[in-house]
Amino acid sequence: MWKSALLFSSLIALAACTNQPLPQQDNPQNSSAHSPGFSGEQQRLIGRFDTSSPGKAQFSWPGSALEFRFTGTRAAITLASTGDLRFQVEVNGKPQDLWVKAGEASYELASGLPQGEHQIRLTRLTESFAVVSSLLSDPVVDGELLPAPAAREKRLLVIGDSITAGYGVEGPDQHCHYEAKTSNQQLTYAALAANTLNADLHAIAWSGIGVWRSYGEKTPVNPSMLVRYQRTLADDSNSRWDATAYQPDAILINLGTNDYWEGSVSDDYRANMKTLIAMVQQDYAHKPVYLIVSPMLGGAQRESQKIILGSLTGKGVQLVDLGKIEPQDGLGCDWHPNKITNQRMGDALVARLKADLNW
Repeated sequence: MWKSALLFSSLIALAACTNQPLPQQDNPQNSSAHSPGFSGEQQRLIGRFDTSSPGKAQFSWPGSALEFRFTGTRAAITLASTGDLRFQVEVNGKPQDLWVKAGEASYELASGLPQGEHQIRLTRLTESFAVVSSLLSDPVVDGELLPAPAAREKRLLVIGDSITAGYGVEGPDQHCHYEAKTSNQQLTYAALAANTLNADLHAIAWSGIGVWRSYGEKTPVNPSMLVRYQRTLADDSNSRWDATAYQPDAILINLGTNDYWEGSVSDDYRANMKTLIAMVQQDYAHKPVYLIVSPMLGGAQRESQKIILGSLTGKGVQLVDLGKIEPQDGLGCDWHPNKITNQRMGDALVARLKADLNW
């Protein structure tokens, strides 16, 4: 499903800038040295953020976002990152890429806007790997920060692998490999469905991961999703997420592609999936859990996964098949679902959640 997480983390630094990226702000008056630090006031955080250190908010899961409203014509913010990352900036609903370099700097999020009220969303698109990003300041505007945008009434949590992280979704075909410029969590089935449903989404996704073993492993070596699911920062073993901080209306689990990388699984796959379901149900009692069949598995592997997942249904746990990659869809990088497949899966998920939850 992927080559190696270590290889990918090095490839992130090679990613090129596309889609008319926003410029880095070089004004020393807006540097982190002059920033009073991040307070979180009049801002909304979506995703898992570590705010235990004064003056900053650290995050690493793809899809983590900041929203704020202001009056004025321009906005900037100070960010830090342990590696190069791709972000998306939405200004009044219009998206644009922002490429963040390793280190600390102030970045311009918008400029030249007509005088008036505006809303900005800053979303991390790049996967976790070992790269941690941080908000080091509140938004700096030439007018006034307004009360934060209201939280959406509906909430979703999705737990998955590279499919849910958006690996290669913007790639031209199966022959390309991992690059930050072709991977985009906001174009995944889960993000598309959340946007259609006007729901907040927490995406806990890591390429190559399984619930039992990761891609390329005969037996488990790296932390499985049973371990990473519990973390605020995906690659920090000392990081723990407080499940009470975000209570989803439904939980989606899309894991198994990597467990099946050799074509079959041991009984450990079912046992570990059962454990993950129990962990989720302990964190979010009485909330529906959906087990998603992998769109990358076919033939006997697909049927095997459906049987195993089906055996775990009941007591608020349901099986959902959103479809698989079809020949006419084309492919994303390294045989991953592209935008066409993700859109169809997202539409199917919307229909299922609307029917089940009266949304």
